[in-house]
Amino acid sequence: MRKPVCLLLGLLTLAMMQSALAAKRLGPPIEDLQSTPERIRIVVAEALKKPEPGKITFAVTERLTGDAPDDVVLRTDPATFDGVTVGASYVVAWSYQRRNRRVIGGWEEDPEGPFVVSVLGLGSTALFEGTPEMRLLFTPGVITDPARAGEAIDALLAQMQRDDYRSRGLVVTELWLREDLTEKMTAEQAGIMKTVLQTKALDPQHQELLLQSVYRLPPDMTAPWLAEELRKIIILRGTQYDLGTFVPSLVLTAAEGLRQAGNPGDVDLLSTLLYSNNPGVSKAALAAMDHLDREAAVARAKQAMERGWIHGETRNVLNRYLSTGSIR
Repeated sequence: MRKPVCLLLGLLTLAMMQSALAAKRLGPPIEDLQSTPERIRIVVAEALKKPEPGKITFAVTERLTGDAPDDVVLRTDPATFDGVTVGASYVVAWSYQRRNRRVIGGWEEDPEGPFVVSVLGLGSTALFEGTPEMRLLFTPGVITDPARAGEAIDALLAQMQRDDYRSRGLVVTELWLREDLTEKMTAEQAGIMKTVLQTKALDPQHQELLLQSVYRLPPDMTAPWLAEELRKIIILRGTQYDLGTFVPSLVLTAAEGLRQAGNPGDVDLLSTLLYSNNPGVSKAALAAMDHLDREAAVARAKQAMERGWIHGETRNVLNRYLSTGSIR
């Protein structure tokens, strides 16, 4: 399977840090947050009060990474501020320091005070419900210990099933970037992946990253349910998308998945994507069709050309395909 380049670019855009992130490879987010304890503290803390808009007072109950005082007032964005419940426990990553490339070392104390940091590449703050799973995953050494891989996978999958957008994005991305963990998944754990994929409220970007992780599993762990889920995605999302969302990338990934998990009977469904308003989706569908049944793919490509309801770039791809047999 391809690396989801378009999705990665979307993640960087959401973080609004394109130039900075382009210079650094996106790494597993939990390890990234733990990598600079001198700058980023990670704690379990209770939200005591909201003294003013944009600020939350926390009582630290456990120090996971770095030193921290017993109480700390942290700045955060409006969405995170509104989502915090006073009296609840959270896993929080925060810092006193802000980036300043004009000073030695590139960092300086933020004059406005400590703040909840953002997760690199996700565009969301590192403040998560203080569940047993999140506390375990942020315990130093757990997520990188090969001997505890099964325990870490169980925690990631359990957290995925919780209704917490920020932590779901974190654990989905962690698993996507940790091929070593998917290599160690059991059939039972693969079944949980199926359950998570079927979650109706699952965000398209999270759904695509989960698919990319599932594609690394042995086929006997994902047949026949994976192909069924991919068909559902294509049917549900149709062919006309808001191109500013993650939906085109999700459908493209589903089409690529059917190339491996599908059968010749999927050519008809895939052919509907030749009429997509995203030529990348159409090209992925054509490649899958060609792999599953070349004769049928040629017939559907000719039909699409005759109807003329296709994107200009898709027309060029189909012309080349029908002339040379090449999709590139």
